[in-house]
This record gives sequence, structure tokens and C-alpha cells, in this order.
Amino acid sequence: MKLLPTILSFAIVIHCYAQKASFKELKLKPNTKYYTTKEQTIIFPIITTKNPKIDKLINTQIKNDVLQPDDKNQSLRKALLENINEYGLTDVSYEITYNSYNFLSFSIFSQGCGAYCSSTNTYFNFDLSTGKKVSIYDVILKSKIDSFKNVVHSDKINSLNKYKIEERNLIGSEGIDSSDYNWIISEVDDNCINQISIETFSVSSNSIEILDPCVFPHVIRSQEPEIELKYTFSSIEKFLTQRFKKLLK
Repeated sequence: MKLLPTILSFAIVIHCYAQKASFKELKLKPNTKYYTTKEQTIIFPIITTKNPKIDKLINTQIKNDVLQPDDKNQSLRKALLENINEYGLTDVSYEITYNSYNFLSFSIFSQGCGAYCSSTNTYFNFDLSTGKKVSIYDVILKSKIDSFKNVVHSDKINSLNKYKIEERNLIGSEGIDSSDYNWIISEVDDNCINQISIETFSVSSNSIEILDPCVFPHVIRSQEPEIELKYTFSSIEKFLTQRFKKLLK
């Protein structure tokens, strides 16, 4: 009679033990050739789950996706130093949006400077029990993926049409003239509004956000539209896979 409670207690401990990831940080300064500061502005996250094999799998994927080293076996520190000294990496930071029940969602911001500075956000979603990335096809039912994509695309179109009206109202102010406006509209119509990608996403405690930005050329980057495609789990429950629902419970 004593064996069953012991087994149950052990199972509960293991479940709690695996719920969350921990974060360590590798902090470095940028090369003064690109950016002069006394601060360590490069703060790169290192994931730990108490399982070395899973840690290595996750951190290798993060390193390769963010830093894109030519040698995939290069250590994180060497890959960072190469990016700092050869490619002008000046800033790295990260934001965690979900970290519980064996599921981790976070993003890494990175900025590099050369003739001008440019930045990017890289989004990650991991199943902490395996170390594997969770794709949108693990989240949305295969039979409903097209329907979900249509919903997201419709919302993106509505957002961009509203943005175009707002930009038109700014002509003559805010430093926008008719030629700027025509360029902006051309970028939206030719490169953004008729396209949708749902592969990049971020998860929070009660919602999923699809990240499909409309990227403008650097000279008009300040006018780039903000597109929010965020959906509560309750509003899209019919689209969600059972596997994904279980990961969040």
C-alpha cells in the first residue's frame, strides 16, 4: 500500500521539475569600431533545463538561428565575438513571454551597425521535454491551417488598410509629403498586403501572436506599419491541436 503514494509523489516531483527553463546570460561589450559604450549591451541568453542533452539541443538552435555562424560547431562565445568584430553586432537582449508546463516562448532582439544600424527579432518556441522547436503546424490543426491563415490574412489586410488611411491624413505634416505617401503605399500594396506568413509566432499565458511584419526600406523605416495579429486561446480554440493544449496545462 505504500508503493502507490511513493510513485505518485515521484511523478509529481518530476512534472514540477520539468515545468520551467532557467536562463543564464553571456554578457559582452560591442567593438568600439561600431559602437562606443562602457556597458555590456550584448546579453545573450543560455537556456538550462537540468537535462544536458536538451540544453545543448536548444542552445545550439538558438546560436545558429541568431548568429548564423559559418561553422555550426563553433562555440557560442566564438560566434558572438565573430559577429561583434566582423559584422558589427552592438546589441542583444531577450524577452520571455511564456515559460511553464514544458513550454518556452521567447524572442531575441539583435542589432548590428555598419553604414547604418539595423535590427531584428528572432522568435523561439520550444517543447522543453524534448528540446525540439514547436512549429505553427504543432499548434494549429492540419485540417484547419488554411482557415486559420485566412483569418490572420483578413486581419492583416484590415490593419494595413487602416494604416493607409492614417498615413494619408499625415500628408503635409509629420514630415510626409505626397511622394513619401506614394512610396509607402507602394511598399504596402506590392510587398505586404497580399502576402501572409503564419510560421513565426509568440505565445503568452493566454494568447498567441503571429509575427508577419511589413518591412520597409531603411530610408522610410520610421513609417513602417505596426501590425498586431494576436489571438486569445479561447477565441481560436477550434483551431488548436490537442498536443498544444496539453503543453499549456
